[in-house]
Amino acid sequence: MKRWTFVLLIALTFVQVRAQDFNKAGRTAMQFLKIGIGARMAAMGEAGVANMEDINSVFWNPAAIAEIDGAEAAFNYTRWFGDLNFTAGAVGFQIGTLGVVSLNYVALDYGNIDEALVSSPSGGVDTRTGESFGGNDLALGLAFSRKFTDKLAIGVNVKYVREELFNFSSSVAAFDVGTYYHTGWRGIRLAMSAQNFGKQARWLHTKEEEQQEFDLPLIFRIGWSIDLLGGEKLFFGGSPEKHRFAFNMDAIHTNDYKERLHLGGEYAFSNFIVLRGGYRFNHEEGNISFGAGFQPKVSGLKLRVDYAFVSHDFLDSPHRFSMIVNF
Repeated sequence: MKRWTFVLLIALTFVQVRAQDFNKAGRTAMQFLKIGIGARMAAMGEAGVANMEDINSVFWNPAAIAEIDGAEAAFNYTRWFGDLNFTAGAVGFQIGTLGVVSLNYVALDYGNIDEALVSSPSGGVDTRTGESFGGNDLALGLAFSRKFTDKLAIGVNVKYVREELFNFSSSVAAFDVGTYYHTGWRGIRLAMSAQNFGKQARWLHTKEEEQQEFDLPLIFRIGWSIDLLGGEKLFFGGSPEKHRFAFNMDAIHTNDYKERLHLGGEYAFSNFIVLRGGYRFNHEEGNISFGAGFQPKVSGLKLRVDYAFVSHDFLDSPHRFSMIVNF
C-alpha cells in the first residue's frame, strides 16, 4: 500500500503541472516575494519543500522549522539583476515542548535610479534631469511551528509586506501556512505550503483610482523527498556518516503563471562537503542550477556555508550565498 501511495503521489504531481497550459504573467504585485531564498534551495532547482529542516525553511514552508534543534540563525545574500541587493535573514528557537518561533526578514534594495522625463524640455535626446531616486521592498515575519505527532508538523508565518518606489508605496499584511510529514518509510517525506495570502496592494488612493488594486503572488507548493542513500532501511543502504543522497520533486501553482515542476538532488560526503543540482521545468530563464556547501564545526557551533549558481541566458546569472549557524 505504501508503494502504491508513493507512485500515486508522483503521478498526481505531474498531473498538477500539466493541469493548465496558459500564461497568466503580469497580474500580481510585490514580485520580490517570488524570489527564492537560500543558496541550498536555489542550487537544487528550488525543489525541496519536503527536504528542509533548517531555519531557511521559514521562507518556503514554515512547518519545517519545527525540526530545529535548539536555536538557529541564517543570513542570505544575492546580487540580483540590475545590480540590486537582495538579502534575507531569520532566527529561530525552541520554546520548550510548545514549538519553534522564528523572526525573519526579506529586503530588496533598488539602489539609486537616475530620474528621467518622458521628453526633454530643451528638446534634446537625453531626458535625464540629473536627479535620482530610490526604492526598496521589505517583508518582516513572525513564524510559529509545532509538531503534533512525531511525524507531522504544521506552521504559519505572519508578515508585514511593503514596497516603495519614488513617491509611491504600498503596505499589506499577509501570511503563509505549511505542513511537513515524515512517512517513516524508506526516507520519504511529504510537504505542502501556501504563501502570500493577504489583501490587495494599492499605490494610488484617489477616488478615481480606487479600483486599481493588485493581488499578491499566491504560491502553492506540494512536494516529496526521498533519501536514497545513507541508511540501512533506504533503497541503496549505506551509512549516513559516509554518503547521503536525496532526491526532491516539487509542483508549483501560482496565480500569475503556468504550472511548474522542479527537480533537485543533494549528495553529502562525510557530513562535510555537499554537492547539489537541479532543474526547473516551464521557466523561460534560470532552468539549470548547481551549487555546493560546507559544514564545518567552529568552537562547538554547527556552521553551514552554501553557494548556488543559477544559469540565465538573457539576464545576469546571480550568485547566491547563505550561512546558517546552529547553537
